[in-house]
Amino acid sequence: MSNEHIEPRDGEEIEAAASLDPKIAHHSTYIDETKRILRTYVDCESYEELERRVVEENILNKDTDEYRTNILREVTRRHIPDKEEYTETPLMKIMSADVRSDVTDWCLYYEFAQDPFIRLVTLDFLYPEFERGTLSVQATDIVTFIESIQEDYADLRDRSESTINEAATKYLTALRNYGLLEGTQRKEFAVIYVPDETVAYVVYRLFQKGAKSASDVIEHDDWKLFLMNESEVQRRIRDISPQYVSYEKRGSTERLITKHDSIEDLIDAF
Repeated sequence: MSNEHIEPRDGEEIEAAASLDPKIAHHSTYIDETKRILRTYVDCESYEELERRVVEENILNKDTDEYRTNILREVTRRHIPDKEEYTETPLMKIMSADVRSDVTDWCLYYEFAQDPFIRLVTLDFLYPEFERGTLSVQATDIVTFIESIQEDYADLRDRSESTINEAATKYLTALRNYGLLEGTQRKEFAVIYVPDETVAYVVYRLFQKGAKSASDVIEHDDWKLFLMNESEVQRRIRDISPQYVSYEKRGSTERLITKHDSIEDLIDAF
């Protein structure tokens, strides 16, 4: 990772749109289970051993082998890139480091929200509703949105009404569990504060994912996953601790300097 990123604000688009996962109804959050599984994986550095501990030793304290296997499969799908060869991702490092729980939780949410379905609904429906000043949303609102775009996505076209209803409900439950929403049937937007460390984590992740300039980072859609607009992102990055990044803007040129050579070094500094 280059430590200095300077470019006018007319930077190129970073990423192409990802295809949707057709299993849109399988979005239980498994927050505590994900933490335990990733920490165990870092500890044993073997997927085979991880599977043994989850299924046979029952480190998750779940009733049946099938349930334990299903949770492991879902966490693996989201967060473990290769079952054959151990690779420690930035999220795994966060989970196994001595980092405050609020930082851990928001970093986990960020990676969870990269799921194509979660990302689509958040960027194209929830964030615009938040910006519009809507106070609350419910499952029927999500269903209406999905139905309005269903023909535009091959992965959604043949989904049944019950599957869409379940996906809408689980989407809202997931965002409530992560803290963006609150309430029961009708979910209200919660007042949230994303820690500086998580903001820094996202900055480094965006450079890792292909951002080339300060404007690429500040204008990136990923910030909308935290319901943050561009001006708020700019302010948060400007005010963040200089031990992580420093940012300044002069005219049409922005300077964003990362203070560590890698995201792993950044996490060590938390």
